[in-house]
Amino acid sequence: MKDLLVFAADADIGAFVGSVLERPVAVAINPVTFDIIRHPLRDSGMVQTGPELARMKKGFYRKVVLLWDHHGSGRERRGSPQQMASELCSRLDDASWAGNRAAVVLVPELEAWLWYAQPALAACWGISPSDLQDWVSNYAKTFGKPVAQVKREQPKELFEQIAGRRLRRTISPRDFAEIGRRASVPALMRCESFGSLIQTLRDWFPAAA
Repeated sequence: MKDLLVFAADADIGAFVGSVLERPVAVAINPVTFDIIRHPLRDSGMVQTGPELARMKKGFYRKVVLLWDHHGSGRERRGSPQQMASELCSRLDDASWAGNRAAVVLVPELEAWLWYAQPALAACWGISPSDLQDWVSNYAKTFGKPVAQVKREQPKELFEQIAGRRLRRTISPRDFAEIGRRASVPALMRCESFGSLIQTLRDWFPAAA
């Protein structure tokens, strides 16, 4: 039996979390054995049937965590992200995972995590941190908004603007895996959803003294 099943809404989430799990010292957990699977219907599918599909994996893993983006879930206007996470946890309990489950909703989406790891993003792209910051600032100015607000409210649009239009890069799960390998865990912990995930992992798999 493996330690952990990561049930992710898409390959990008799985790639990022997988590379973080491969850094147990940085995360301050014991090394874990894990698998990552994707929901075939992405974010909305995870909300609709994720806990029920996870039932079929019981007995193969000690713990399970469900991860999906709030944006695209189809539930953006029907309750808070916290209510969604609580609902899916309750359904995981009904699916025989009580005491061994977590549900983490990324608000508004995975790319919000990346802007807490901006130095890693610059390194992955082979550009200077100052150039990246200038591009971020210029993008925010086009909307007349503070940088922090754009990172919080439009993280994916900002990421795609710089990767696609500035750098002419095709974004793939490999990018998210590389950023996850380079990112500062303490910096990422400032993000509520990432911090929730890491605290859960620390509770489940405490580092040896």
